[in-house]
Amino acid sequence: MNKKGFTLIEIIVAIGILSLVSVGTMFAITLSLSSAARIKNNLIAASLAQEGLEIARNIRDRDWHLGSSFGASLANGTYIVDWNLQSLAVFSDSFLKIDSNGLYNYSSGQDTIFKRKIIIENSAQNSAAIERVAKVEISWTEKSGPKLIQAELHLFNWR
Repeated sequence: MNKKGFTLIEIIVAIGILSLVSVGTMFAITLSLSSAARIKNNLIAASLAQEGLEIARNIRDRDWHLGSSFGASLANGTYIVDWNLQSLAVFSDSFLKIDSNGLYNYSSGQDTIFKRKIIIENSAQNSAAIERVAKVEISWTEKSGPKLIQAELHLFNWR
């Protein structure tokens, strides 16, 4: 039996097995990185939605502290809002920006992939003097297509 030929076959088989393992490993790494990016975007979107709801709640509370009637600054409509503003602005279909401090806003910084829409409407169950509904929609686009996260907050006149 020729041992040189057998060694050559072993090397070819070993290279083939190593290639398959390498391709599988690279596929797993690629899949993990894309999953991490999707999870990161979902987390950012959920945080932006929560922030939008908290801002709506703060506007309601500010009205009470100023002695205004319930919902005075929360008229029905579609709006945008920045974290550092005390009022809602008319909705414009524009992207949020992220500034050098890592804060999302509409005025300064680098464009992101996220858009935030805040919808204020009367409750279907109670009158506008008792309950308002704030809805937040965060939208963005990934390689797999458009994404949307929605959150809702019911604001009550408990005063």
